[in-house]
Amino acid sequence: MFKIIGSQQSAWIPPVFPIQGRLPLDPRQVEANIKKQKKEEVQYLLEVNQETGRRNGFVCSQSLHISLFFDGTNNNEEDDTNQAKVPHPSNIAKLYHASLEHAEQHGYFNYYMAGVGTPFPDIGELDYSTSGLAFASGGENRINWALLQIVEALARAVKAPLTLKIIQDKVKEMCAAWPLTGEVNRRQAIKSLLAPLQEKIKTAKPKLLAIKLFIYGFSRGAAEARTFVNWLAELFETPEGAERPEQSLLGLPVSIEFLGLLDTVASVGVAHLVPFADGHMGWADGTQQLPDESRYPNLVKSCYHMVAAYEQRSSFPLDTLRRPSGEYPSNTLEILYPGMHSDVGGGYPPGDQGKAIGDQGLLLSQITLHDLYSAAFDAGAPLTIPQPVIPDSVKASQPSRVMPRRAIDEFYISSILVERFNAWRTTIITESKSPFPAKSTPNNRYEPILIGKPLETLVEEQMGWITAWRIGRFAYGSYQSQPFFKQANEWDKERIKTEKKNNETKTSDIKQDRKSKNPNAPGRPIFEPTIDKTQIGQGAKEFRDDFYNHMRSHTSITQLVLDTIPKHVIYLINSDDESAEYEHMKAEGLKLYNKLFRDNAGTVTSDPTMAQVCALFDDQVHDSRAWFMHDNLGSRELWSGYFRYRMIFSGSGSNKELSPIAVAGQLVGIATLVGGVVYIAKQKDIGSMAAGLAGTIGIMSMEYQVIDQISGVALPFVAGAEDLLKPTTSPGDVINAQKQQAIEKHFSDAKKNLSKLLNIAEDKVAEKSAPSLME
Repeated sequence: MFKIIGSQQSAWIPPVFPIQGRLPLDPRQVEANIKKQKKEEVQYLLEVNQETGRRNGFVCSQSLHISLFFDGTNNNEEDDTNQAKVPHPSNIAKLYHASLEHAEQHGYFNYYMAGVGTPFPDIGELDYSTSGLAFASGGENRINWALLQIVEALARAVKAPLTLKIIQDKVKEMCAAWPLTGEVNRRQAIKSLLAPLQEKIKTAKPKLLAIKLFIYGFSRGAAEARTFVNWLAELFETPEGAERPEQSLLGLPVSIEFLGLLDTVASVGVAHLVPFADGHMGWADGTQQLPDESRYPNLVKSCYHMVAAYEQRSSFPLDTLRRPSGEYPSNTLEILYPGMHSDVGGGYPPGDQGKAIGDQGLLLSQITLHDLYSAAFDAGAPLTIPQPVIPDSVKASQPSRVMPRRAIDEFYISSILVERFNAWRTTIITESKSPFPAKSTPNNRYEPILIGKPLETLVEEQMGWITAWRIGRFAYGSYQSQPFFKQANEWDKERIKTEKKNNETKTSDIKQDRKSKNPNAPGRPIFEPTIDKTQIGQGAKEFRDDFYNHMRSHTSITQLVLDTIPKHVIYLINSDDESAEYEHMKAEGLKLYNKLFRDNAGTVTSDPTMAQVCALFDDQVHDSRAWFMHDNLGSRELWSGYFRYRMIFSGSGSNKELSPIAVAGQLVGIATLVGGVVYIAKQKDIGSMAAGLAGTIGIMSMEYQVIDQISGVALPFVAGAEDLLKPTTSPGDVINAQKQQAIEKHFSDAKKNLSKLLNIAEDKVAEKSAPSLME
């Protein structure tokens, strides 16, 4: 049901998961990992020996290994790990806990960036914020802060560490103001800090050989990681006469040894705006494609992107790594996993929605945690290791490599989950086709399988399975008798009132603490009551109503009030796709229903493999739609549903037809604009008489009208507006043209304003120099 344009390269699926997990089991794996980290040192020793004609056994040198962890929206390592009643760190936080600690003297540095919408005191964000959650505000500062940590690590390596105040000031200097991209600001800030280190680098002991980066990101943190890679590439300078930039800083080669991404979400998603959908924020606009390999060859040596198969929220569209041309960049794999957004990225506490009852070893996200660890470890990532497999010589000289107890516990995985996950794989591939069966996978290495289908096709097929399960549980009502629903938490009104008051009291205490002694005390999470049963029940009713064609009426008309036109792109999703998606997904679910259930009472199939798949849906896969924004909206996402496929962006292209209605602060197809507007979209078949009214145009099944908020008058569309607003899967040309017009208008207006100011200044000078009548 996705619109597949042209030839698209195949995606991957995960291999069979080993019952014991993917942490290293063999000392040879550890030795291979350390060998990759020491590669430059060994090479340098060989070069020195060749130059001196000696056989030195050791030369004092090292590469810098810098690990950067960009957490997801609303994920905060400190709160989620140490403050929450039930700890629920994301997979990014768990990997951060598994990184080498207290190893800076050996050249290992770790930096964690809290998720947007959560406190990050180092950049001046003290509180949880709805703007961060909804609009990804603060993302630019997090990326710039991460760029500065490269300089900070270099400075520490030469015994000249930067102060927090210096870093914070530079973060402010690096911010961009539209329409500028911030590249000049970033370059100037970084160069000003690198310059004093130039001579120190030359004489540093140990001798510095290279800068090797290991980058991890989830959700908007994954989008930040991808932007970070592009902004880093912009810092490289092109030597005179060279065709390509030199991938180095202060003469030290820079490489991204590993880029690990979990379900990238780069666009702004505002639940109540759908079917209007926001495009990428300024910092994510044009930065989600990895750098061009022809210009930056082998900059990214290994990249893995793990994608959630069942995520549907309109506010969480996916950005694929695939190029708009249909190919994946070199050294890049994109792998599909079962579950919702946080079933892949982590962050659900055990027991949430009645899933993973007992312990975190039953969380579906433990699978991707192990797989991402294994992929990173194989690429040479400096991650801690279970003590029994570390060679004694390494253990004695580098005790920081021993995995701490907390990390061991966080990586625990249940055999029940493993069996269910491996059963799920049969919904895509039979074991006879798999080149990596469980017993022959070498050393538990993670080696994804190229499946021969593009990502969109895999997602479409998988949505048939989750829909079949929902038909049995939601449409036919059997969810109420299932353990996951019975064990779901539900606060009563008194509990909600008490918890809310307690949260307000703690928030007040924090504010007082900031005034008295701790000005940087981080704030409390935004209050959200636990009403799992209510949310699941309402989600089930919505699915049941839609399944039986009791379609919700609000899908036929919408309006968007824009007091000011934002700089990012706003799209209107083509409503013509909705009924087709509904019919297709419903039919696919019905076709697969009997594989999971024996009857309409929700009795699970007698097929043992399919019964395990059904158990995975029952006890591991969450319902992100039932929960998301429920407390804010009083319901689920409006203008969306369980019968819509996820939007997938590839650059400016999409798997769904979109009409860009606002670009760079200007409305598409509207010549003039005064103040705010009300943007109205109506379906033609709802009996409305809007067609033919002033300022109304019709495109396919939709009618558009834009009304000035102040005058109430419909604004006229320009000639050719129908072509500009026509839904397309490739709106890039329209967007780029509109951006260029907006930028030219911006500079033209600025030039006029400057001219006016100069004229005013000249008049004032003339007034002062004119002779007075009294003289």
